[in-house]
Amino acid sequence: MEEADHNDGPAATQYEILRDAGFKHLEHADEDDRRATQRLQQKTLARRSNRAGDLNSAADNGILESIECVNFMCHDRLHVELGPLLNFIVGENGSGKSAVLTAITLCLGGKASSTNRGGSLKNFIKEGKDQSRLIVKIKNQGYDAYQHDLYGDSIIIERHFTTRGGSGFFLKSETGNTISKKKAEVDDIVEYYCLQVDNPLNILSQDNARQFLNQASAKQKYKFFLQGVQLQQLDDDYRVLEEYLTSNEHKEGDLEVKLEVVQKKYDKAKRDYELYMQSEEMRQKCRLLSQKAIWAQVVEAERGVERNEKRIGDADAQVAEAQHVVMQKTQELQIIDDQLAQAQEALRAANGEKEDLQANVDKAQQESDNARKELQTLQTDERDARSRLTGEAKNVKEYEQKIRDEEKRLQDLNGGAHTQKIKQLEAAQAKIQDLDRDYNEANQRKPDIITKQEAATKEKEIVQKFVKQKQDEILTVQNRIKELERGQGSLYAGYEQQVPNLLKMIDNDAGFEQKPIGPIGAHVQVQQPIWSPILEKTFGETLNGFIVTSKRDQQRLRDMMKRLRITRCPIFISNTRPIDTSRSEPDDNFLTILRILNIENPLIRSQLIINYRIEQAILVQDKREAERIMLDGTTVPQNVASCFHLFREKGFGWGVRIVANANRISSSPVAPPRRDQKPRLRSDLVQEVSVQQEKLRHLQAELGDLRKQAMDQQRIVDQCQEELDVINKTLNRNRRTEIQLEINEIQGELDSFDGADGRLETLRGELKKAQESYDMYGDQYGSMGLRKQEQNRKVETMLGLLREEKKKMQEFEVRVKKAEDKVKRCTDSRSIQVLQKNEAHDKLQMAENEKKRLEGKRERLEETVREYTAHALKGCPERVHIGEGETYEVVVNQYESLRKTLKERERRRGTSDQEVIKQASETREEFNGLTEDVEQVRKDNKAMKQNLGDRLRRWRQFQRYISSCSRANFMYLLSERDFRGKLILDHEHHTLEVQVEPDRTRKNAAARNTKTLSGGEKSFSSICLLLAIWEAMGSPLRCLDEFDVFMDNVNRAISTEMLIHAARNSVGRQYILITPNAIEGRATLDKDVKIIRLTDPRQRRLADP
Repeated sequence: MEEADHNDGPAATQYEILRDAGFKHLEHADEDDRRATQRLQQKTLARRSNRAGDLNSAADNGILESIECVNFMCHDRLHVELGPLLNFIVGENGSGKSAVLTAITLCLGGKASSTNRGGSLKNFIKEGKDQSRLIVKIKNQGYDAYQHDLYGDSIIIERHFTTRGGSGFFLKSETGNTISKKKAEVDDIVEYYCLQVDNPLNILSQDNARQFLNQASAKQKYKFFLQGVQLQQLDDDYRVLEEYLTSNEHKEGDLEVKLEVVQKKYDKAKRDYELYMQSEEMRQKCRLLSQKAIWAQVVEAERGVERNEKRIGDADAQVAEAQHVVMQKTQELQIIDDQLAQAQEALRAANGEKEDLQANVDKAQQESDNARKELQTLQTDERDARSRLTGEAKNVKEYEQKIRDEEKRLQDLNGGAHTQKIKQLEAAQAKIQDLDRDYNEANQRKPDIITKQEAATKEKEIVQKFVKQKQDEILTVQNRIKELERGQGSLYAGYEQQVPNLLKMIDNDAGFEQKPIGPIGAHVQVQQPIWSPILEKTFGETLNGFIVTSKRDQQRLRDMMKRLRITRCPIFISNTRPIDTSRSEPDDNFLTILRILNIENPLIRSQLIINYRIEQAILVQDKREAERIMLDGTTVPQNVASCFHLFREKGFGWGVRIVANANRISSSPVAPPRRDQKPRLRSDLVQEVSVQQEKLRHLQAELGDLRKQAMDQQRIVDQCQEELDVINKTLNRNRRTEIQLEINEIQGELDSFDGADGRLETLRGELKKAQESYDMYGDQYGSMGLRKQEQNRKVETMLGLLREEKKKMQEFEVRVKKAEDKVKRCTDSRSIQVLQKNEAHDKLQMAENEKKRLEGKRERLEETVREYTAHALKGCPERVHIGEGETYEVVVNQYESLRKTLKERERRRGTSDQEVIKQASETREEFNGLTEDVEQVRKDNKAMKQNLGDRLRRWRQFQRYISSCSRANFMYLLSERDFRGKLILDHEHHTLEVQVEPDRTRKNAAARNTKTLSGGEKSFSSICLLLAIWEAMGSPLRCLDEFDVFMDNVNRAISTEMLIHAARNSVGRQYILITPNAIEGRATLDKDVKIIRLTDPRQRRLADP
């Protein structure tokens, strides 16, 4: 029964020594068994705890769903539906149970010889039939199904074979569609699901089962073990790999020896070829020089043509540049002419205002002179009145002294009564004098207070006018903000009313050479709206203007404007070529007008650059920073012509322009546009709203200041009115009349003391007259003071009017002077421009003359090239390259020198050129081929050595762990019947021995060899061995034929229960167990157990399935 093979004895070959590695990996078998036992116990406890996921369940794929046999062995037609887990196929002897396992093996690509039922497929065809057909249906579900999109939930494999030896496969999808007919596809599916149909322990046939369970020796069991766990298959594959590696190493040595021989031959041929190539290169060089000598004259002539063409190209560029300069100077002259015409027109208009302004000055001068004369007359009358008043005051004092003297005399005559009356009279007269003094002072103060009140009233009215203006401005800004927020602002609101109609006429007119562009402001967007007021004022009427490209279009557009009565839209003629400002702009750190403008059309950009030099006008918000840039250094920054900064002290929209001219820097304020002027420059909506809101805040702050000024002036008016009320009360004469009546009464009483003597009365009468005269002159003097103040105010008013008119005249003269200066500048600029234009025309003419001369020379040079080329084509049809510096003379000299050297070498050479070339080529190819072969073999051998070492190391680990797992499982399965025993695996001597002690009362006795066991005990032990090996296998399919053939009923029942228990512990595995005996007990009722009963096919009726 024992068969000798390479595993029968100890390792003897180099491969086996390398594979086993001294069996060091098996030195710790006890520790490995202990760990395997611990894993098995943990697994058993987990299953007993009935945790989710530990119960057996059907696999999603890789298990057999059904088997169908047609004309196979003893069956006409056999169809078996299999359960996904545990299947028992039972039946009497001869019922064809074993045919099921044989059909599985053959249909899945197994060899006929592996079934032990026949040597070839035709032996399995039923007698009397010509062909047979096997059908196996494999479950193909789940996430890891095999090509599920192609096959579906099931894969159907059919195998057909005939008595003539023909055989074929059909792979079908779930729906029956044929997918493939290749056996390789069957092998791929079997390998994908690891079905292992040729594994003797995976599908254990009846003969193998009988031999394995009862008759196998230790070496045969070891052989079955190796084959079952696939160690034998891996070992065979690695042995073939090692043999191939050894063969390759021998091949490597042979190739290296051969390479040394070939290298010597190649080195000799290479030296000969190098000597040959030295001469060959010289011959090639000689032939090339001969061809170059032919074409060198052509190339020299062509180079002359190229140089001439380059000069013509340069001349074309000079002509184009000169034409551009002429056009530019013409346009600049046209711009200067327009500017001169505008300046002359402005000067004429200014001179037309001179007569009116002079008449206003003369009139104001006359009125001022008259007012001064009247004032002088009043001053003379005032001095006279003051002189008379002084005289009368002296008379009053003299009369008063005389009266006092007379009263004293009378008092001496009449006693104390008269004195008392005199005192009362003097007190009353003192009151009269106090009232007169207060009256005079009030008369003197009243004109000043009235003047102050009138000035405050006038100032208040002026401020109120400003308040009204500010309120209007605020309302305008608020409306502008609302328009912006609602998007209702008109693009052309800032222009003359007829401008939209003009644009419609331009669009509908087809007579323009090029449509005019305008108004300019509508095509320019300010990216920083805070500068919009300053730019609006700086650009002025230019924003209303239109741009054309010809004089004809200018006249046509001017006629349209006249028809629409548009007078404030200038027309500019511009050149279509854009202006390059890359070299004339200042440093990128400066913000220029050009850089904050988004200009839609290049013509507008060019016009603004020409008129205002916007590329060199920088913008700085802070005043100090602007003055630092323009004033602190010795020179202004490069390419900076002017600088604008905000004039916040003056108000919103104000700015200052600082200009650098010829070593002189000047500055001038830039006022914002008129309040009623709508914006013409476009700006970003959000930024424009922000700027308008800032402007609104400024205006509201200014309005608050103006209202405060108005309130201050009102307080002054009220204070003056209070003082006037007090003065008017002082000037009231009623109190003086009352005191005068009191004086008259006292005077009457004094008269009674005076008696008949009328001297005192006479003196008093004279005093009264003098007093009346004094009062009259005082009133005259006071009224003259009032008239003098009024006249002074009138003179001041007239002087103010005169100064205002003179100021207007001075401003007019300044404007005239500026206009005259501008006319002069334009005239000077025109003279310079005319000279520059004439100079440009001269340069254009010279460039055109030079171009004509070169074009005339071109024909002669080209004719020379044609002649030389025709001559060269006869000697050398294919043109050769002539390098720079290679002339005809140089090439000829090189050719002659090389010919002499070649003649000398030809005399010395003895070997044929063809033989040298052939030998060098053949030896090079042979040497390169062998070199590549040697390197590839070395590389392959190194990789295979490393790969084989890695695979053998994993093989030893697999051998170690599969052995410990099998030993542990075997002991565990024996314990199910209270047996003791062990599995002895001797990998060095290739034996597998089973030792079992069935008597549980002999716990300390050594285990016995299986030969001493009874038949049932021996069969039970073999079943435990088989299950232990199955537990280490990875195939989802386990088949066993007649496992209980030698068992008694007790062992059969225990073994069956053990198989069922082991099958349930192997989650997802499918078991097909064949027995001729009936299955009894609880297993027949379990859902995971399917019992399939077969009858003898000879006893079936035709109607049976």
